[in-house]
Amino acid sequence: MGTVSRIWSVVVLMAVLLRVAPLAAAALSVAPTRLELGPGQGSDAVTLRNDGDRSVLVQVDTFRWTGPLTQDALEPTRELLAVPAIFRVPPGGRQVIRVALRRPFAGTTEVAYRLLIAEVPEETEARPGGVRFTLRLSLPVFVTPPGAQPRPEWSLHRQGRKYLLVLRNTGNAHIRIRKLRLRSPDGGVVIEPDEPVAYVLAGGRHVWELPAASLRRGGPYILEAESQGGPISVPLSVEGS
Repeated sequence: MGTVSRIWSVVVLMAVLLRVAPLAAAALSVAPTRLELGPGQGSDAVTLRNDGDRSVLVQVDTFRWTGPLTQDALEPTRELLAVPAIFRVPPGGRQVIRVALRRPFAGTTEVAYRLLIAEVPEETEARPGGVRFTLRLSLPVFVTPPGAQPRPEWSLHRQGRKYLLVLRNTGNAHIRIRKLRLRSPDGGVVIEPDEPVAYVLAGGRHVWELPAASLRRGGPYILEAESQGGPISVPLSVEGS
């Protein structure tokens, strides 16, 4: 089984085991929570803190990120270097992780990566009758050429009994969407998807499936959201049949 498959298998397993009484988990945090590289800035760093009461063995892996966060969208890569790749953090300690491009970037379209910081399980800490959850932190890393910008294109479709809100990004940089709302003409909130943040990479798209009972044919509706470039307000009508 490949590295990415193992990662997603563990995520699924963790969801299944939520009803089992866990052992004490480490309290890991990282800052900043995203990195932006590019020409003139080929490296940066993040700091990992362990606020728990036990030492933690940590491994750092780098992935090329090509779409929505699924198994198929992450591929192990050597284009991005993370140092150190494996280390131990004592209780109350911290570790600086330096992240750098192996080669200078000269592209015209933004490239996205994910930095996966994962606690390595240690058998010596196992205890009969308990399950200890290992923590995983996934940080976006963007390598952006000068002047690159997202170009969002929104549409609202009816597909059978479903309604789909679609965002296509035809620009050459990602867009980060949060606090998404769809309002009726009178200003009432029709739908507010339960998804805190959505990244849409350059050339990519994101689809929100909306409850059929919440919309009607036609419109117009007003889409509101926040992005890294400021607030968004777009009039939309339902397309399709």
